[in-house]
Amino acid sequence: MLRRIYDWCIDAAHKPYALWIMGAVAFAESSFFPVPPDVMLIPMSLARPQRAWLYALVCTSTSVLGGILGYAIGALLYDSIGHWLIEFYGYGDKVEAFRAGYAEYGAWIILLKGLTPIPYKLVTITSGFANYDI
Repeated sequence: MLRRIYDWCIDAAHKPYALWIMGAVAFAESSFFPVPPDVMLIPMSLARPQRAWLYALVCTSTSVLGGILGYAIGALLYDSIGHWLIEFYGYGDKVEAFRAGYAEYGAWIILLKGLTPIPYKLVTITSGFANYDI
């Protein structure tokens, strides 16, 4: 299944509306989509180098907006069903300790994420769950 999505993204990079598709892929990848926008950004930039900065700007800005959605997913799921699940399984104390640690070391966690292959979506959703300040 992932291969089909990947192939579709590569094929879409050659379409006239590829910029819009790449923006949608970058937005979705920041919160839930498994394929990174690089599979479109790279071939599009190589095909039209004079537009590479535009492609990078669209990819970056839609990725940031998708990250905000990921943050909201983490925060809203915790507020809606997260409390119930945590209490049901008896992990209330551990989750509060995790949230306190994330509040203290969140900046380091986010910085280290940028230096490792940890998915961006994992950090955005976790930041929302931990109620880390945007």
